[in-house]
Amino acid sequence: MPKAPRTAEEVEAAKQRILEKALDIITERGYEGLSMRRLGRHLGMTAATVYNYFQNKEEIYLHVLTRGFELLYDDMLQASKSTDEPFEKLRAVLKAWLHFGLNQSNYYDIMLTLYIPKYRDFVGGPLEPLARKELTTALQVPDLIIRVLEEHADAYGNIRKEDAKIHFIQLMTAIHGVVSLYNNTILVYVHDHPEDILDSLVESHLSFFYPSKKLI
Repeated sequence: MPKAPRTAEEVEAAKQRILEKALDIITERGYEGLSMRRLGRHLGMTAATVYNYFQNKEEIYLHVLTRGFELLYDDMLQASKSTDEPFEKLRAVLKAWLHFGLNQSNYYDIMLTLYIPKYRDFVGGPLEPLARKELTTALQVPDLIIRVLEEHADAYGNIRKEDAKIHFIQLMTAIHGVVSLYNNTILVYVHDHPEDILDSLVESHLSFFYPSKKLI
């Protein structure tokens, strides 16, 4: 009797297993270390079986990257909904970014640290639509923070709304710096307990935005 075809749920579960293992391999060996053969070997299947689910390693990588930005955006979106007060909303969103970087460091490195292919590397190729989806997902993160900064500007007037993008870049480099220096263990050489100062480092960057007057 021929084997019954897999259900949609079984196919999706197999894809998720492949993506999770791909994340592990990229983390351990870098993007260049990812291959269909290595994936199959780690999953106990042949490379040909992996090809039944994804056309190549680039497609797998783009799915992993997209998933990472989905997780980060979801965390930040939930944080933004935790309060209606603009400054507290900014604080919550930035701390969500910080904690994602610390708790999901495998994703974070692929998303924002490692020098690996980005959208422009896929333009003109068969994976451009998938890469565009990844880019669109990734850009939700700055869009959210910029909206929060614009709301803050409207509420307090201590920053200009038209400068929201510049302030986002300043905050992005600050938070990314904290995450990267902690994750690569550099901070342990300059502070005995760096985990105790992470939130206060974020607070120091927030001090520029502290409201000096009541809501307008």
